[in-house]
Amino acid sequence: MLFSHLPDEIFQALTGSNREIIEFVLRDLSEIFYDHAEDPIKEKSVIIESIEDSLHRLDSLSWQDEDKDFESPKTIHEFALRIYHRLVKTGWLVEEQELYRVTVLMTPQVSMLLRSLVEISRHGKRNYGATVLSILSNLESVSQHPAERGITLRQAAEASREFSAHLNQILLGIRSLQRELFASREPKDIVAGFFDLFVEGILIADYKTIKTSNNPFRFRRQILELCQSFLSDPGLLQQISGGYADQQLIPLDKAKAQVERDCRDILQTFNSIEQRLERIDEYRYRLEKRAADTARYMDSSRPGLANKIAGIISDVAKFDVPPVLKTMTQVRVVGVESAAQPGRRREPPPPRVIQQVQVSADAIALRDRQRRFHEARQVTVAKLQSYLERQMADAQSKHILDFTIESVEDFVCFDHLRYIGSLGVSAKRVERSFDVVFTKQYLNVHEFVECREFNVVRRSQR
Repeated sequence: MLFSHLPDEIFQALTGSNREIIEFVLRDLSEIFYDHAEDPIKEKSVIIESIEDSLHRLDSLSWQDEDKDFESPKTIHEFALRIYHRLVKTGWLVEEQELYRVTVLMTPQVSMLLRSLVEISRHGKRNYGATVLSILSNLESVSQHPAERGITLRQAAEASREFSAHLNQILLGIRSLQRELFASREPKDIVAGFFDLFVEGILIADYKTIKTSNNPFRFRRQILELCQSFLSDPGLLQQISGGYADQQLIPLDKAKAQVERDCRDILQTFNSIEQRLERIDEYRYRLEKRAADTARYMDSSRPGLANKIAGIISDVAKFDVPPVLKTMTQVRVVGVESAAQPGRRREPPPPRVIQQVQVSADAIALRDRQRRFHEARQVTVAKLQSYLERQMADAQSKHILDFTIESVEDFVCFDHLRYIGSLGVSAKRVERSFDVVFTKQYLNVHEFVECREFNVVRRSQR
């Protein structure tokens, strides 16, 4: 039975005259009991205070007396107590008492029910890119470690089934919304319904990326190849089935059947993805066209005239002989001024064969020379220490004119010897080995650089 694990009175709180207040309070309580960082068992005072906070946020508070034996609540605290006892009585909350301490919790079944109802009311958008990437990541993990992580194939299959079900929900939601909007004759209702129900509730979060190169389904081929490899390789299938059997404590043949079913579900979902997206796109185009035409009519002096003309034509079609319209002389019923022409649907561009561009050898050589030049100009502590060790050799001190400059790296290191003290913490190990002693005289070193005279002295190691 569907409701065998729930209290019999669970829905009574949502059927009375105060159900809107109860729904508002339950939505806030769900956030308290879903907090993963806190204890799921709450103090009674905390729950009552939370109910009071929810009631304070309500614009109007009107409590309908359903029980004539009690007086109507006069204060917010009395309102909160009445709602709290109502939730306890109907099974939404469970009280537990230890001596003088009263705690409140939700049973797992009630918590799952409340979570599902909140998700249905929110009906938030889905991000397809994250879903497809999670499926691909799980399949790659199974491919690399079939025995240890084969059970993650089950998670990929579940995500694929939820993904497929969400596509069906979008398709059915757009169809029902299309019927509602097409049946409406009020332009404001059509435009408001399009933005509130479709754009905010049904449209996919990353829908715009579906037609781009960075679309969420660019990994579809890899997903299909991985699933087909699982089914075609007997050894790999045996290892994954063994992981299923070990994790779920089921026979090997049953585990193998589950693996095959999960792989086929993933294959079926991603093989039919293009056809389903085309159908969704077709219904989306009709809705957008309807909303655009309606918005255009709202800007004109005769809004909704296209619907009126369609109604007139439908009424005229019922007669065997068309009636004579005596009151519409010198009036253009159907024309550019009476009904705007809808824009044509833009067709996607034809597929283009991608060809790899060959880079010339000269460009590659120039890029390598530029990279080596930039690397030579970079100053690192390792380069400085190597340059000093090479120049100092076994000498205890060395004058500025005795240093040699044979390359770009040598020039950069020589130029930065004067600034070792300001190169940061990483240069401290160079300062522990060498000391730069300056004088007040300026010298021209090898006609490269003019700077103060200095001697590099090797520090004694203690």
